[in-house]
Amino acid sequence: MNTPAERRCEHCRFCLRDRGGTEQLIPGLAMLGSAFGASIGDSRLCRRHDRLVSPNDSCPAFAGKE
Repeated sequence: MNTPAERRCEHCRFCLRDRGGTEQLIPGLAMLGSAFGASIGDSRLCRRHDRLVSPNDSCPAFAGKE
């Protein structure tokens, strides 16, 4: 079993770490241009919950990357 520090969103298979993929899945996000970094910072899309999550977030649905 993973420790709580390892069970963070940044280590979860549901977390889409690719910025380009995030831009494609959230309509209109790419048009924010330079505001993209300021808008979501290090947050990424959780494909399980369909929402933005921070790398240090965690939840009971955590699934480690293969």
